[in-house]
Amino acid sequence: MRYLLAKSWQIYRKDMIVEYRTRERVVTMFVFSLIVMVIFNFAFNIGSNFIERVVPGMIWVAFSFAGMLCASRCFASEKDRATFDGLLLAPIDRGSIFLGKLFGNITLISLVQLAVLPLFIIFFNMTIFPYLTKLLVIFFLGTIGFSSIATLFAAVAINTRMRDVMLPVLLLPVASPILIALVETTRTTFEGGDWQDMTNWIRLLSVFTVVFLVASVMLFEYILEE
Repeated sequence: MRYLLAKSWQIYRKDMIVEYRTRERVVTMFVFSLIVMVIFNFAFNIGSNFIERVVPGMIWVAFSFAGMLCASRCFASEKDRATFDGLLLAPIDRGSIFLGKLFGNITLISLVQLAVLPLFIIFFNMTIFPYLTKLLVIFFLGTIGFSSIATLFAAVAINTRMRDVMLPVLLLPVASPILIALVETTRTTFEGGDWQDMTNWIRLLSVFTVVFLVASVMLFEYILEE
């Protein structure tokens, strides 16, 4: 396990250095999320009573599509530079490749969430501090679960001609339980609900996160062979 994590760290570090130099994915994700937020801001009346029910959907629409943009490029750099086969031939476990890419996606998605979520709160005149603990748990579980399945399907789509189209077609139906649980738990949080009010959704979110993470690690090697 220690060897697996050590090799994963090297892949993660390489990807983060490349991203720091180019800022390709994080800037694209941030701009996309910002555009979605501005469009929703003009589409809905900020003073309406149902805004707390609408904002969670807006947030996760922005973050889920931004996450797909992030995942779609996690293998693309190696594929475009014809170094993907070299990565597969490296004397490391395939699980290390997956975990390294997964950690990179989680990091970049989390950075965009930290930057955009306060802007959502400001634009829609809401408060976040009373719900901060609950939101951290929800975003932590949701980001890991969504990133796991997104990274796996990004590896599936990378060898197809229409990989940018294939990823959302494969990802969204499978990730829908996580997205629904995220919207419901976030809505309950903004409405002032406690942990008891969203127990079932938290359990659902936790189960799917663990299942997606374990299944993705196990299936990744077979997907690469195909």
